[in-house]
Amino acid sequence: MKAIGYARVSTQDQKLDVQIEQIKRYCEYKSIDLVRLYTDKASGANTDRPEFQEMLIDIESNAHGADVIIVWKLDRIGRSLKNLIEIVDIFKSKELGFVCINANIDTTSNEGRLFFHMMASFAEYERELINERTTLGREAALAKGVKFGRPVVDVDVSEVMRRIADGVPKTKVARDMGISRSTLHRRLNNGK
Repeated sequence: MKAIGYARVSTQDQKLDVQIEQIKRYCEYKSIDLVRLYTDKASGANTDRPEFQEMLIDIESNAHGADVIIVWKLDRIGRSLKNLIEIVDIFKSKELGFVCINANIDTTSNEGRLFFHMMASFAEYERELINERTTLGREAALAKGVKFGRPVVDVDVSEVMRRIADGVPKTKVARDMGISRSTLHRRLNNGK
């Protein structure tokens, strides 16, 4: 069996060593030939990661003759559940299995595919519960009169106009009032 490995960290100062070592160790233990290892230093939310994109291009023709894609943790390859399922579906369409070492997922077996989809379902259910709780909490807070967002700063428009007429730059007036320049412009336009 031949494998392609993928490792990713979010920032330039983080190290890939642990992930690379785990992938190599797994391949050695399972007698899998690691034919290529792709690495990125980029956010998981960004699907335009250079090595990830190169890997997707390479699996189109499967020039390496790989049978499986191996990652250390699920969040290294995809950020959201939807994204992760889409990625694994791409692998499946190219007749490639998917192995996540940390979560003990191996879609090269029927049981592994079942386990992956069960985990994905539970993760989606959990995300929906969190969204529901957040919405209920927000509604309860609004019912109690809680205001969300930044507090509105009271601006004396006549004072602002007087200072601008005296030659004070708008940027300084905004800073002195504790507001942004765009807020200053909005208040002046609304005051007219």
